[in-house]
Amino acid sequence: MQGAFAPTFDAPIDDVRATLDVNVIGVLMVLQAFARALMAEGRPGAVVNTASMAGLAGPPNMVGYTASKAAVIGLTLSAAKDLAPHAIRVNAVSPAYIGPGAMWSNQVAEQARVPSRYYGDDTATVEAQMIEQIPMRRYGGLDEVASAVAFLLSDDASYLTGVNLEVAGGVR
Repeated sequence: MQGAFAPTFDAPIDDVRATLDVNVIGVLMVLQAFARALMAEGRPGAVVNTASMAGLAGPPNMVGYTASKAAVIGLTLSAAKDLAPHAIRVNAVSPAYIGPGAMWSNQVAEQARVPSRYYGDDTATVEAQMIEQIPMRRYGGLDEVASAVAFLLSDDASYLTGVNLEVAGGVR
């Protein structure tokens, strides 16, 4: 859930709470249920949480989303330690700009809508400004995120836990 786009001083608290509830508490609840099931069966496993580069870079006008994704990264680090003795690996992926699609289009439109010193006020300008932030000068594709997730779930990543894999084209 991206939540409302607004500068920090105008962020609607109810929306921030809802964003945290979906993006953090929801992740924790699924992780708990999955871990309990694996532990009850004595089986190893792997989890990949969906974080975001927003949780590392702190984009403007997205305080609730940014906080929620930073929390997912922290949750991943803590859970990796708690679940390692049970042979359950916990990692995360942090995509940057991924498109085309609803999240990309929404973020471009919302950043254009909210007055900001960081982005212009029309979608074409904002899209160009966002792409310019990425060293590879393109947004990523869903298939690139899926490949990173598949790797983290695979046996090729059997010694990785507590990793936040940035799928970001070099953006920081």
